[in-house]
Amino acid sequence: MSAALALDAAPTLDPSPPPPCVVYDRSGGYRATVTRHAVRRFAERVLHLDELLEGLTDREALDAMRGLKVDVEGVRRWLAFYGYPGPRWGAKGVVVGRVGLVLQGHRVVTVVTRD
Repeated sequence: MSAALALDAAPTLDPSPPPPCVVYDRSGGYRATVTRHAVRRFAERVLHLDELLEGLTDREALDAMRGLKVDVEGVRRWLAFYGYPGPRWGAKGVVVGRVGLVLQGHRVVTVVTRD
């Protein structure tokens, strides 16, 4: 294994704790990287804030979510926790309940839902 791949596969020194809903944490501290766009899409599609965030950039949308007292870092931690196992097994997406996480490598790039 090359040094670059070893660094990419290593867990972070201070991984975020698993979300409160997790009973067993078998992640080994590994987390996906989560884009601003994915957090925004989670807010629009899961929290139904689409009308409030319409017309804003992803950065502005996250600022607006913080103003609305949405736990942005909690959403990011949830996406990071559930988004990591997919790339580990070669998946392009992960489904958690009715929420789908779209992956690009070790990054969660967007969120979709099933109606």
